[in-house]
Amino acid sequence: MKMGGCALINRSDVVRIKMPFPNIRSELAVNSHMYICHQVNGVITHFVKCQTLKPYMLFSAPMKHYWDEQPDITRNPFRSATRIDCDKEFITANVQYDERLKTTARPNVCDEVMTHIDEELLCDGYISNEIVEDELLSLNKLIYRI
Repeated sequence: MKMGGCALINRSDVVRIKMPFPNIRSELAVNSHMYICHQVNGVITHFVKCQTLKPYMLFSAPMKHYWDEQPDITRNPFRSATRIDCDKEFITANVQYDERLKTTARPNVCDEVMTHIDEELLCDGYISNEIVEDELLSLNKLIYRI
C-alpha cells in the first residue's frame, strides 16, 4: 500500500535501516541491518532484527529465541545464512518508510518464515524497545515523519 509516495510497511516486509539502539552511536545505528516487520498497528510498526549467522553463534547462545534461515529466494531475501533475533523487537511510531528501503531481491519473507518468527516470539515473550523517532529520522533519510 502506498501513501504520499511512501510505502506503508506490511507484515513480513524486510527493510534495511539504521536503528538507534541502544543509542544513536551504537553498532546498529552506524551500519544498516535488515529488519522484518512482524506487526503493524496503525502508525506503529514492530520489527525483529536479522543478522548474518556467524560460526560462534552456533556454539554460544546469546539469543534464547531465534530462527535461522538459509538463503532461498523463494523464502527470503537473504544472501547468506541469517539469524532472526526473536528475543527483542523494535517499535517505531509515526513514521513512513520509502519503498527503496525494502530489500530488492525479494521485498519480504514467506508465510512459513513468519509462522516460525511468531512461534519464537510467543515462547517466553520478548523485550520491546521503543525507538526514539528523532534519532531514527536523523539516521535514515528515507524514513519520514507522518
